[in-house]
Amino acid sequence: MSSFFTASESQRKRKRPENDRPGKPRKRQDVNGGTGRSTDRGRGRGRGGRIKTSDRARPPQRQQREQDEERDESISGSDTAQDEASAGSAGETEASSEEDETAAERRVRLAQRYLDRIKGEVDEAGFDAEDLDRDIIARRLKEDVDEVKGRQFRLIANTLDFENPDKITFRADTHSTTAVAVCKPYVYTVSKDKTLIKWQLQPPSEDARQRKGGVKRKPKQLAYVRGIKIKATSPQQHGHTGAILSLAASPDGNYVATGGADKKLIIWRASDLTPLKTFYTHRDGVTGLDFAPITSNQSGFGAQLFSASMDRSIKTYSLAGDDSLAYVETLFGHQDHVLAVSALSQDQCVSVGARDRSARLWKVVDETQLKFLGDSSRNDEYQTGSLDCVAAIPPQHFVTGSDSGALQLWSMHKKKSLFTIRKAHGVDDLPPLEEVTSESDPKVIAELKKSDKRRPTPRGITALIALPGTDIILSGSWDGWVRVWKVSDDKRSLAPFAILGKQDEDIQMNDTLNGTITVNGTTDDGEQTPVADHPHPNPTSAASTGPGPVRGIINSLAVFERRKETTNEFGGKKEGESEGLCVVAGTGKETRLGRWLNIKSGRNGAVVFEIPLKKEKENDTLV
Repeated sequence: MSSFFTASESQRKRKRPENDRPGKPRKRQDVNGGTGRSTDRGRGRGRGGRIKTSDRARPPQRQQREQDEERDESISGSDTAQDEASAGSAGETEASSEEDETAAERRVRLAQRYLDRIKGEVDEAGFDAEDLDRDIIARRLKEDVDEVKGRQFRLIANTLDFENPDKITFRADTHSTTAVAVCKPYVYTVSKDKTLIKWQLQPPSEDARQRKGGVKRKPKQLAYVRGIKIKATSPQQHGHTGAILSLAASPDGNYVATGGADKKLIIWRASDLTPLKTFYTHRDGVTGLDFAPITSNQSGFGAQLFSASMDRSIKTYSLAGDDSLAYVETLFGHQDHVLAVSALSQDQCVSVGARDRSARLWKVVDETQLKFLGDSSRNDEYQTGSLDCVAAIPPQHFVTGSDSGALQLWSMHKKKSLFTIRKAHGVDDLPPLEEVTSESDPKVIAELKKSDKRRPTPRGITALIALPGTDIILSGSWDGWVRVWKVSDDKRSLAPFAILGKQDEDIQMNDTLNGTITVNGTTDDGEQTPVADHPHPNPTSAASTGPGPVRGIINSLAVFERRKETTNEFGGKKEGESEGLCVVAGTGKETRLGRWLNIKSGRNGAVVFEIPLKKEKENDTLV
């Protein structure tokens, strides 16, 4: 049957045939120009719609019939040629002839009729290529904004080959590396001996991706700064006088920010590491720095910087230009040292405060904060003493890491953690009692062993990073392994996905010695949920506690996605399809904020992992 909304304009004229209404007077054309509004002139009605005295003598049936005719004329609009009415009646006849068709067939027929009509209009008038290009550009800009804000959630973990990464190690001949930052294709590293270095990453070699032992090109050192940069003509001497503890690079590639134990926050020009301004706003060491993501509609306002300090405060800065580097605001709320901060958006960030065991979400514009308590339950084997790491997953989630090895997933709409993985990096076995006691009598040692209540030490999470807009989270500890975690599709759970540098034969060897292990996670309701039913190396065994692919303590992690460079319609360069992942791990012999752990066999520097896309076994092509 014909539909009013799918019919053509000529068929929408709801006219009644002349033979259906005998005695109907001749139709009058609408005096309002066909706008669908009828006039009251000549119908015996006033402007207010009241019936005149002469109309009251008419029979009620005749009055009702005239009102119906007037309503039909108002709906149909102005009268046009008689051929339109005949075309409309023909369309209704055609539709009524197919009354025996099903509902699905009718929908298909109406859709085909609509497409034919659109095609006819395009053939007659053509299409505007400029409007088409404008729509494509608008759609691309919307996708870019959604990706920056985290609204776009891409599942890319299964497309990456974490089992065969290209590993490149480079040393900086400095003290322990405390932080790394990436603004592709450049990497920045800082260390405890007040050193800031800029490196240029080399593109991954095809030989290394195709065969083992390919050519590996190390990053190239571009700029080097250490300590105070003295200039006689400069009104202010810039530079750190203490260990540099934190580092961040702006998304636009213009600035690099460093914070140290000397209470200084220094802004550097990223191109040549020229110091621009030194802030003395904090009263203790600056332990965390992070730049807010820049979207297309906010790029003109400059970079937004968040800093965390041991003075229990968080401060915000606006970096709109070399002459507009300004401190904005201070946020208070933590009851202990703030060790890390991560930005969710231009006006939101999340931080963790060491031994107050809380994570706080700050809404700068609203001047509000949300507190998330990371306490452990009484039934946990290891209690959380300090929250040390945090990584934002825009727009509404974040993950935290603690000294007890617990990895927790949070949502800004819930006070309790959505999912928790205990002992994410395993535990360190206890040394023999003979090595930690001064007793030499075998009988005394035997008695001490009976009353020995020591437990293995959990490996705390020392570095944590998330790739925004994807399902990948990376964590590091002092065991030398970088572990990959996969976020579920609904962002309510985590699962161990891979270990960088861990080969399949290593996993099979550990499984043979110690059996297959299923790592369990805990939901917010306390329910034990299996998150990995595949073979996974035993984190507590002696076979898996050897030196990992990273020699030393992983103090910091940085990650970005490798993309192909293509040329747009205007001759400019733009990013194309994904080519893989690049992970940079900062390593050292000592921990970032202390010297309680020293690994003599460690290296001070950084390690780069180039993770390619998986290849299909049949045709050996990239997925």
